[in-house]
Amino acid sequence: MRALDGILFARMINSGAANLKAHAKEINDLNVFPIPDGDTGDNMLMTMMGGVHKDFDCEALCEAAERVSSGMLLSARGNSGVILSQFFEGIKNGFSGLRSADTKEIGEAFRQGVAQAYRSVMTPKEGTILTVVREATEYACAQNTETPEEFLNVFIKEAKA
Repeated sequence: MRALDGILFARMINSGAANLKAHAKEINDLNVFPIPDGDTGDNMLMTMMGGVHKDFDCEALCEAAERVSSGMLLSARGNSGVILSQFFEGIKNGFSGLRSADTKEIGEAFRQGVAQAYRSVMTPKEGTILTVVREATEYACAQNTETPEEFLNVFIKEAKA
């Protein structure tokens, strides 16, 4: 598929939430910055679950992104959850008016997500989720990906690095 539509976006959110659920404890154990509070994975999961919809029928990407973002904003928990919800708020803004998006439009939406996430924090700290989404977005946008799947695979690989 060469474009991302609302149904695929919703499926990706649902899959991402399932993956996060499987790794929430690992993320809880990893978190040591700025304080070792041990609930980052749980907070991100609760936030992400707000964007999950079982009966998702929005074919237009802009509508799906609106639903996902609204759900995450209402479910945001802790600093990590708020930052995550703001990243998706920016992505929603980037998809505004689009029925589907190619990789260039996805990259621009991710850039808007990064900017929104940074604006949501009074004193942004590097070495946090902010750094991960910024560097992964910059890297993915610099690649010549042809499909949404390729773009997201590159994004995820860089985020893990």
